[in-house]
Amino acid sequence: MIKAIKDCTHIRIVVILLILASFLGLGNARQGVDAHPLNNGYSQLVVQPDGVDYELFIPEYSLQKYDDNRDGSLSAEEIRAHTGDLESDVKSNIRLLQEMTPMDCSLESIRKTDKETIPGLTLQLRYTGKQSVSGFTIEYGLLFDREDPNHLNFALILDGDDTDQTIFDSAHRSYRFEPLNPTSLTKTLWKYFMLGIEHILLGFDHLLFLFSLLLVAARYRDMLKIVTAFTVAHSITLLLASLGFINVNPVWVESAIALSICYVAVENIVSGKHAMRWLLTFMFGLVHGLGFAGALAEIGLPRNYFVGSLLTFNAGVEVGQLAIVFVVLPFLLWLRKWKWHRTVIIIGSALIFIRAFWWVLERTGLIPGGG
Repeated sequence: MIKAIKDCTHIRIVVILLILASFLGLGNARQGVDAHPLNNGYSQLVVQPDGVDYELFIPEYSLQKYDDNRDGSLSAEEIRAHTGDLESDVKSNIRLLQEMTPMDCSLESIRKTDKETIPGLTLQLRYTGKQSVSGFTIEYGLLFDREDPNHLNFALILDGDDTDQTIFDSAHRSYRFEPLNPTSLTKTLWKYFMLGIEHILLGFDHLLFLFSLLLVAARYRDMLKIVTAFTVAHSITLLLASLGFINVNPVWVESAIALSICYVAVENIVSGKHAMRWLLTFMFGLVHGLGFAGALAEIGLPRNYFVGSLLTFNAGVEVGQLAIVFVVLPFLLWLRKWKWHRTVIIIGSALIFIRAFWWVLERTGLIPGGG
């Protein structure tokens, strides 16, 4: 009876934290931040017979050199004053080449927009080739060398029913796009599988949540329950959200993810018993699945391989997650052999709580932050 009461108490606390996240998130919906770094950019390229329509989103976080008054936001006046500089920068650092010949680029429009609550600029570019477009090479070097070495750009390429995608970073600055061919299904599924792996490895909040859960696990069986519960839970909400059955304010989701880490860190410190941790993991895993869905929505899913791409993305998340578990697992089990392991758990959980609570403040807009 006493054990059941304690379990119910834990569940009530979880519900209270989720409700708190919803109030904070909804109350600051226009100030929220994404689950992931605020310097992520997005490209959508639509292939036309005579050229390529290129929609480029760059967050304000990466464009601070144009913020003349240093208030953290680009005003309409600042955008107008620096349109020429920005156009020149984009044309110099984003090139589309046909047979090694650069296509002509023109800036059609520039406007201030929000993408999943992140403020930034959307540039509409037009690349025109000297021949019909059947394939081209993208060279993307924007921001890497000076303004933001950690910048990432997620590129989605649409050519009729054919969909391709890639990620540009400082180490990967070019990509060759070829139109649909018989192996496109395999290529597409493989790309989404690798994107799933990259997403979990770059999703520091998800990794911190998983690490804080495993920190107190005493046996392989306990860790298996935790990982399985997390996998099943986030797979459910990822599928439902991607299919359009769930649509939740991203600020609510990101705030709840950060609060889930806070709760687990506090429980690590104040409680020595974690028999029901798999159930706690399942409940919070449902929220983390919505975070995965939000990131996947930014990247986009191809219409012709929607289900397959969704499943392989999720499989990639699982593989990346298991890789992390296998890396940290021996270390965590080794810690339990030492008499001071409880002190390490307390100190580690305290540091995790501080970082996660800082995320809560950033994601609810209570303090300015970088993700």
